[in-house]
Amino acid sequence: MTAPIPLTNDQITTLAPAAGSLQPIDGVSDRYSFVPTLTAVDLLRDAGWFPVHAEQSAVRKIDRDGYQRHLIRFAKDGLSFDGERVDLVLYNSHDRGCAFKLIASVWRQICSNGLMVASEFANFSHKHIGFRPDDFIHSAGEIASAAGTIADQVDAMKVIEMTPDERGIYARVAHNLVFPETEKAPVLPEQLLSERRYDDKGQDLWTTYNVVQENIMRGGLKGMKRDNNGRLRKASTRPVKAIDRNIQLNQALWYLTEKMAELKGI
Repeated sequence: MTAPIPLTNDQITTLAPAAGSLQPIDGVSDRYSFVPTLTAVDLLRDAGWFPVHAEQSAVRKIDRDGYQRHLIRFAKDGLSFDGERVDLVLYNSHDRGCAFKLIASVWRQICSNGLMVASEFANFSHKHIGFRPDDFIHSAGEIASAAGTIADQVDAMKVIEMTPDERGIYARVAHNLVFPETEKAPVLPEQLLSERRYDDKGQDLWTTYNVVQENIMRGGLKGMKRDNNGRLRKASTRPVKAIDRNIQLNQALWYLTEKMAELKGI
């Protein structure tokens, strides 16, 4: 697998300006302990994790601009396996919205897609108040140590063959995660199983998971939806751009896939 090109701090703040904030949003309490995201980035870089992607959420209120939630993906040498790579995702904000979160992620080379691991051993949270750099780096080390376990999970998913009925059940559950009001969904559950490339024609659990996840995250599926007057109109699904929604759905899909593997007796 080709090694990604690391980002500099200047490049990170160009992609996600909130990551470069040097102070928190106005109105925080005296107890709030401000820790710049770039401080965390430098800590991770010193520990061998190199930033390779950065993004931030859009804001509705202008006073939150520059402090909103942002996400930075890190890669580390030696954590690639069979077309995939275990990464670390850093999630933070400076608007009192969340603590630092470190999440293990599987980056898939074939589609440049990042999957979020939901397992407790691969998720850590560190509050700004009382922030301890040593504990933060220890959590990053735990994610690196978990890479072998995650790789084993992926390998197991790749050999679990699914019947058409099982794939249909998987798609329906995933569809309900995105569209709780099913009758208002612009697409049918089975459309989530539409592969976007030849290499995704497999019937195994890993391929099914990746196809469904990519269709949900990237959007663009065509369908029909009723307007306010009850008339059917052409519609398409939208990509998931909100970072918190991205993480929520990604981790829910990982959990669903783990449960499907358990049901198959793996």
